[in-house]
Amino acid sequence: MKKKFRKILSEKCADFGLTSKAIDELTELGSAALKDDASDEEIAAAVDSLVPYAKAMQGEITRKTQGKPSTKPSNTEGDGEGENTSTVPDWFKQYQQSNDARMAALEKENTELKAEKAANARAKIIADTAKELGIPDFLLTGRTFAEDADIKKELTEFKQKLVNHNLVPKGQSYEAATATEQMDSEEDAWAKSLPDMK
Repeated sequence: MKKKFRKILSEKCADFGLTSKAIDELTELGSAALKDDASDEEIAAAVDSLVPYAKAMQGEITRKTQGKPSTKPSNTEGDGEGENTSTVPDWFKQYQQSNDARMAALEKENTELKAEKAANARAKIIADTAKELGIPDFLLTGRTFAEDADIKKELTEFKQKLVNHNLVPKGQSYEAATATEQMDSEEDAWAKSLPDMK
């Protein structure tokens, strides 16, 4: 009866990749409740009830072996198949080292590009804020700001110092005007300064 049970079980579990030891253990468990004179239908029903467990068993084994590769040899069928040894062949070490060097170079380049992008973005914020406040670009040459500095506040204080020392007019906004525009504004100012003849 056990031989018949094992044969039917191994046929139904052929796709699961179970070892013969696992099939033997499942046969022992499944046939324990059957009598020696059990009918073929009873044996088939008992085997069918074990198939989901066999599938679950194989799924668990697969999960464990993929999570933790086994390096010690086993005495079951399929010895050596799918083993993941921790030793690296000599021919692969050279490739691995060159690959590690390439990865380190790429990481360094990536870090430098990110830093450059952040510096450019910060420089643009400073230039835009200075233009908005009317501070000429040449007055910012060589001026540095702390990484955590409030740019708007720092430049506002700097502008106030310039105004206090009469280096820029209080209401000036720094926009480059053409010579014609400048002459027109000077003419308007001169015309407004003339006395009213009415």
